[in-house]
Amino acid sequence: MSRASPPRAARRAGRARSSAARSRALPAVRVVVLNYNAGAYIRRCLESLQATAYPDFHIVVVDNASTDGSDELVQAEFPDVTLLRAGANLGFAGGNNLALRTASSPFVALLNPDTTVDAGWLRPLAERLLADPIAGGVGPKIIFADDRLPLRLRAQTFRPDGADPRELGVRVYAAVVHSAAGQAEVRFNRGVFGAERDAAGALFRWTGPEAELAAPLGDGSERLVLDVAAGAGRRAVKLSLDAGDGMLTEVELGPARRRVELALDADTAARLARPVIENAGIKPLRDGSMRDRGTRITHGNVWHDWDGLVYRDPREVFAVKAGAALYRAEMLEALGLFDAGIFLYYEDADLCWRARRRGWRFWYEPAGVVRHAHAALSGEWSPTFIRHVEFGKLRMLAKNAPLRWAAGHAGANARFALAAAQRGLRALGRGPAAGR
Repeated sequence: MSRASPPRAARRAGRARSSAARSRALPAVRVVVLNYNAGAYIRRCLESLQATAYPDFHIVVVDNASTDGSDELVQAEFPDVTLLRAGANLGFAGGNNLALRTASSPFVALLNPDTTVDAGWLRPLAERLLADPIAGGVGPKIIFADDRLPLRLRAQTFRPDGADPRELGVRVYAAVVHSAAGQAEVRFNRGVFGAERDAAGALFRWTGPEAELAAPLGDGSERLVLDVAAGAGRRAVKLSLDAGDGMLTEVELGPARRRVELALDADTAARLARPVIENAGIKPLRDGSMRDRGTRITHGNVWHDWDGLVYRDPREVFAVKAGAALYRAEMLEALGLFDAGIFLYYEDADLCWRARRRGWRFWYEPAGVVRHAHAALSGEWSPTFIRHVEFGKLRMLAKNAPLRWAAGHAGANARFALAAAQRGLRALGRGPAAGR
């Protein structure tokens, strides 16, 4: 026993010295959080950031002229955080550029204010940049703020007459989760077809014989509500809903819509809930558009992968998402920072595309984990969201892509603008009547 002790002690001392040396070798990082009316999120974001296990980092909040008092909150509650007031809403690129221009650290991290970070999120990102001298940036594993409960919906099926080859189950008009925090939509993963309208004009989706749904979870008070129907002419159609190996409910449906409601057992939900990938790097599509790795679109339904083996290992990616990323300051300076002409969305893909043309590359590093309340502040699929996405995409393509790609998206933008104008004119036409 005594003979074995000195070598073990020496090994422990060696590991401690090695760990200390690595800590000293890790460069300083400026962490920039861009804030615009994020009062509901900024406190939790900064509290999680301050608990980061990293030897040398400093937090800077850039405020884009918030009107909700969140800038005063930062100043009053976080005296160690540097607050930069932009004086106007400069957008994502313009606001972050304010802090990037004065950064003296070799690495700069960007975070959305509606994120929270694991204590160990930053170190593996920095180590990835240190290990690869031509890596311009690295992104963490970004998962949704709340885990989701996998649900399996099974139904008796039929085949419609005519040329429709589908095997159809039931109509789902709505699937939502209610809790003390509010209402959240259930995601349709697999086994659900695209949106259609019934004879009354109401939107619904057909399921197949079996469908996978993902129910968002929050405070443990969740109540699942389904608005479903068997469809015209169908009666006594059985529908069952399972979670794990257990059945939650079984009902019979007829042609009329029926509201099915049940409380989700908190213990079962917590046991079966799984994290969901929001972003594991950005990948290009054939037309030059970009998509988060982890995002899927099936029959027009947008959904997201469960975290799993596919996202376990580091890998090179086309671009990293600027809502949570670590960049090499040298690369940012060489590129002239973000394109301030892109107000919101696609500025990160544009930056990485320009950098790749100069020989830089980018990594996804799953050992760093960030949770994100996705589009909590911009309103996913709202007209404003779509407008910024389409304009940012077009500007990125015009700078980096073949002309035919930019021309194709310019046509799509023109159609979107025309539709928006028509909606606005119809709204103006309804205004006086509504006022009476």
